[in-house]
Amino acid sequence: MIDARPRPLAVVRVTTVLANWPREFVEHLNKVYTAIKGGRVRQHGQNVMVYHPRHDGQVDIECGVETDGPFDAAGEVVYSQTPAGRAVTVVHIGPYSLLGKSHGAIAEWSRAHGHMLDGTCWEIYGDWEEDPARLRTDIFHLTRR
Repeated sequence: MIDARPRPLAVVRVTTVLANWPREFVEHLNKVYTAIKGGRVRQHGQNVMVYHPRHDGQVDIECGVETDGPFDAAGEVVYSQTPAGRAVTVVHIGPYSLLGKSHGAIAEWSRAHGHMLDGTCWEIYGDWEEDPARLRTDIFHLTRR
């Protein structure tokens, strides 16, 4: 359990069905990298995805990178921040295809320790590794107050 502090982000906002996201995210992340290459945004950290669940079965996703602070919008690329507040976190080491297991472990631990998750979560992806077994992803889930 941590007190998560907001981190500045450059993101594209997308509403989709979570099952489609693995096929869609590259298109949206590339928009952020185009803004970076064009000098409109300065990257200062890792790739980040923030997930906000909806009641209609879709999810609002902020797809982007950590940046050094606020900036003027560059087309679809806008300034945002990671959520702030009490959060349960875990470091996932391994392939992205197994991230669901780590999210499940957070949910299980939270239930066992009397913490209610509010549904908002985010992932911060470490540096690329050719070996999927060495990929690092930091996962965070906000808790309800």
